[in-house]
Amino acid sequence: MSTRRPQAFSLWGLVGLPARAARRGGGGRGGGRRGAAGLTSRGVLLFLVLFVLAATAVYPLREYLAQQGRIEQLQAKQAALQAANQRLERERARLQDPAYVDHLAKQEFQLVEPGERAWLLTGTPPADQAAAPASTPAPKRTWYQRVWHWLTAWAS
Repeated sequence: MSTRRPQAFSLWGLVGLPARAARRGGGGRGGGRRGAAGLTSRGVLLFLVLFVLAATAVYPLREYLAQQGRIEQLQAKQAALQAANQRLERERARLQDPAYVDHLAKQEFQLVEPGERAWLLTGTPPADQAAAPASTPAPKRTWYQRVWHWLTAWAS
C-alpha cells in the first residue's frame, strides 16, 4: 500500500500542493511569506498598483477643479457684462428722447438754447447767521484724560 499525502486546492489555482503547504499559504507563486512590514508580496503589489492609480488621477483631478473655478469666474464675469449691457440699453433708449438730450446738454455742458440767458455765479455764498449750526458742547473727557490734564495743567 502506498501512502499518499492528500492534495489540496489553493485559492490561486495551484493544484497538487501538499495539504500542509496549502494550509500554511506557502509554496509556488504569490507566496505567503511575509516581509518585515507584515505584507505579503501580493499586498505590496496591490499597494503599488493603487499608488500608481492614485498618482495618475491627481493631475486630471487638479485640472478638473481648476477648470471648474475658471468656469465660475467666467460665469460671474458674463453676468456682470449682461447687467452692464442692460444698463447701456436703458441709457440708449433714454437718449432717443430729445427732452432728455436737451437736459443733458444744459446740465453737463452748460449749453443754452437761442434766446436764453446764461448766468455764471462766482465767489462764495454769503454766510447766513441763521444757517450756522448751533455750537456743540465739548465732548466729555474720559477719567484718564481729566487726570492727565490735571497733572499737566501747571506746565501750560
